[in-house]
Amino acid sequence: MKAAIDIALNNVLTSSGGPFGAVIVKNGKVISMGRNQVVAEKDPTAFVRVGWTVLQF
Repeated sequence: MKAAIDIALNNVLTSSGGPFGAVIVKNGKVISMGRNQVVAEKDPTAFVRVGWTVLQF
């Protein structure tokens, strides 16, 4: 949860988007992170689910 909050806070502080961050955890390990990129991309469809960063599977 802290990682998602940190992503969301950074997104706001850098004026990259809204206060939305997401983290996917599998078996206690973070496997993916994403953030809202609507403002940065000037694209109303650039929600978190579009910009996932896959760390490992």
